[in-house]
Amino acid sequence: MEKPKRTFPSREMRARLLTNRDGRLTPSQWRDMVTEPLVTLLLLLVPGMMVVGPRLFLGAGWMIGLGGLAALAVMLLLRAQRYARLPVHHAVLSAGDEFRPFWMFWKAQTFYTESEKPLRFHKSLAPYMPLRSGERYLVYYLKDAETNVLLSLAPADHDEAAQWQPSSIYEARLKRRTRAG
Repeated sequence: MEKPKRTFPSREMRARLLTNRDGRLTPSQWRDMVTEPLVTLLLLLVPGMMVVGPRLFLGAGWMIGLGGLAALAVMLLLRAQRYARLPVHHAVLSAGDEFRPFWMFWKAQTFYTESEKPLRFHKSLAPYMPLRSGERYLVYYLKDAETNVLLSLAPADHDEAAQWQPSSIYEARLKRRTRAG
């Protein structure tokens, strides 16, 4: 029995490209960006609860817990609002000679513009896709504070690349969001 070959970009990546081409985030991309600090917070909270937990329900400790939950909710709402308004950017970039291995997730993925200016992505919300040195890719990304977040990418010379180009909705949304921001 022959093993089915993987197709690149994957079905999930194709769906993300079709959403990102309109200047929008997919629900999973948006959720990942909004809830990103929760992992760190929970890693810090678990040992704290072991130490403070038994004392938390004595006296006014429940009010502190309730205040903490309210602060967490406000933080998530502010992040949700921020990412709902950030513009999605598009570029055709070339892959460099060196790639980070999949397991080295902490290293930045570097692409190059036509003028050879490096564009580094420290975060990635795109499914894994093997890259080839020197190949050009259609890339959708967010500019978040000091970092770039890779949303989706596909080879620029792919047969279906025309349907992944930015749409008229993308252009209108980009104008609105860059003017407002």
